[in-house]
Amino acid sequence: MPKIVRIIGVGNPLMGDDGVGIAVVERLQGLPLPPGVEAVDGGTGGLTLLHLMEGATAVILVDAAEMGELPGTLRRFGLDEVSPEANDGLSLHQAGLGEVFALGRELELLPPRLFVLGVQPESVEQRIGLSPSVEAALSAVVAQVLAAATEVQRESLSAGFRHRQPVP
Repeated sequence: MPKIVRIIGVGNPLMGDDGVGIAVVERLQGLPLPPGVEAVDGGTGGLTLLHLMEGATAVILVDAAEMGELPGTLRRFGLDEVSPEANDGLSLHQAGLGEVFALGRELELLPPRLFVLGVQPESVEQRIGLSPSVEAALSAVVAQVLAAATEVQRESLSAGFRHRQPVP
């Protein structure tokens, strides 16, 4: 079975910086991605994310996240940091990522590796396009997302080699 690292950008481009996950995926789709790495537009997320994760060995979700940081700051969150009980406002969408992950965990639909790369928005308001500060950080964010995907892909491949049985 091929090792697939799926980058899923989530957001609403009609709400300013909330569209940063979609903008990242659009940029990635214009680049040559490493073998086994895919970039997918996850729209506004919600429960459809579970379907988009299907078949992936690792998923990296990219979304705007209110973290109290400078606009354009990227931070990695593990599953344990994104819980429905915490209600931490990490996701700016109706069906929070914590709820999606909890259901996915309960239904055993989550990939073996899953984390969120959150980007601090400057402004989430009804308008098309990113704020100047998030737009200015976009190239660096794309590079960091691609580096994370490459790292996960390399780890998956080396883990596959370590777990192979010797040939008789």
